[in-house]
Amino acid sequence: MKKLAKRFVILIIVIALILVGVLLVKRKQHRLAKAPVYGVKPVPVWVTKAKIGNLSSRIDYLAVVEPIQSANVSARLTATIEKILHDEGDKVQANELLIVLDSREIKYEIASVQASIAKAYADLAANQAVVKSLKDSVAYWKREAKRDKTLADKGDIPASRAEATADKFNEFKGRYDSAVNNSKALEHLIVSLRKKQDQLKTKLSYCKILSPYTGIVTRRLVDPGDLAVPGKTLMIVEDRSQLKLGFDIPQRDLSKIKEGLTVTFVVNGQKRTAKLSHLYPSLNNARMVHAEVFLADAQSAGLSCGQYISISVLPNELKNVIILPASSIIEGVDKSKYVFTIQNDKLTPRKVRILASTERTVAVEGIKANEQVVTNTFLGWAVLSSGKKVEIVK
Repeated sequence: MKKLAKRFVILIIVIALILVGVLLVKRKQHRLAKAPVYGVKPVPVWVTKAKIGNLSSRIDYLAVVEPIQSANVSARLTATIEKILHDEGDKVQANELLIVLDSREIKYEIASVQASIAKAYADLAANQAVVKSLKDSVAYWKREAKRDKTLADKGDIPASRAEATADKFNEFKGRYDSAVNNSKALEHLIVSLRKKQDQLKTKLSYCKILSPYTGIVTRRLVDPGDLAVPGKTLMIVEDRSQLKLGFDIPQRDLSKIKEGLTVTFVVNGQKRTAKLSHLYPSLNNARMVHAEVFLADAQSAGLSCGQYISISVLPNELKNVIILPASSIIEGVDKSKYVFTIQNDKLTPRKVRILASTERTVAVEGIKANEQVVTNTFLGWAVLSSGKKVEIVK
């Protein structure tokens, strides 16, 4: 009996525990039924209307302000620097003397060549007198040799006498030919010496280094007494009568860039426009093409050489296209671009194709003008989905 009573008590306790558990579950379900369901309330979003407009695409680069011309002035020969006539900041005119090199050795060589030319002319004059005299003698002995040969053939004089006369003619003829050749050699020597003199005079002119154009000396890299050698920069002269913007274009952008495109840049808060003036024909070692924008006076006001400035190239302008804020574009798992439109207070995802973009704006295909497009949401894009009920934030 005791065992049976014990089992009965245990059974009652188990049943009581089950009843209590069921009661707690029901109470929890009742509370959950009264709690607000997540997602039922509309999600607040900001929207905009798709508009028809024009959009210029833009590619940004970093340009440097450069003078229209810049020359690294160097010597054409090796010589000691004797004088420097201009310093940094000096304005110079085209062909104005900048640097004088030591020219004493060249002047000595010119004087020596001039003396050799004078001697060659004197030798030529003396030799020409000899040629004239020998020419007369050759003519005389030629007549005598002809006469004696005729007499010898007739037997009037011995044959030996005719041969002696002929030998005399040949002797003077040889001396005459030698003198003529000597005159020609002297004439060639004079021509050669004159060429050498001209070369030395040209070399002497290299001792005066002139400014290649009107400009300003921006750097002086040597002092008097230094050795100037070809290829070593002595001064830098810049022509700042006009400025230009120089920048490099990566190979990937070359299909979009061409001469004549509009470029924009900002100077002291003021937006300015110009035209892309020149593209170099070849890529540099970094596989980039150098580009230049020549500036008019008004466009270059406030700029300084060496200054870095952001520049934007506008490859093309799209007209009468759908314009949206860039913040309205989201990317799908397939890397395609989408926007959320609103119809009857519910979201509808729409696939779009981006035609062009700037930092804040995009031109797209795939939606129509005046359609409402979501630009932002309080809870983030992750909570938005097709058919989701939304509330437009005014």
